[in-house]
Amino acid sequence: MPVTLRDARDSPADREWIRTVYRDYLSELSASKSGLFPALGEWPAREDEFLAGWFNDPSARPFVILADGQRAGFALVARPPEFPRRTADYRMAEFFVVGEARRRGVGAGAATLLFTRFAGQWEVVEDEYNRPALAFWRRVIGRHCGGRYIETREAGEVSHRFTTTPPRAPAD
Repeated sequence: MPVTLRDARDSPADREWIRTVYRDYLSELSASKSGLFPALGEWPAREDEFLAGWFNDPSARPFVILADGQRAGFALVARPPEFPRRTADYRMAEFFVVGEARRRGVGAGAATLLFTRFAGQWEVVEDEYNRPALAFWRRVIGRHCGGRYIETREAGEVSHRFTTTPPRAPAD
């Protein structure tokens, strides 16, 4: 099944689709009982504000993940701010694959496409209680960078730091 990415800024329909599945995403994050995310309905006015930031922030790149040409998830790649201290060139700020597209290689394929597209120092952070996310990112990052990554834990989060390189140009 081909996995591709599409810049969500270019399509009002893609932006609306992200908005409709965003609550599912928040619901799953809340399920880890981390206390970091509000219960659904607690911040309804803020959800639109968060999403508007995705599409208006020049340092953020929102994508729709497509599987066989159908929307199957979203990702937000952000460039961390220079101040107080940039620890990476890119951060996987948000990443979600809808339930029916999971365990079919869609998430791994999309993550690999993003890591390849944005070569440099990466950071992926998960809630330490989100066991499925931890297993997914350890597997995908480990495979992508040959096991060369640094994992740290701090303040309830697990951070993966690694470096990706641009694809090699074909030899003449």
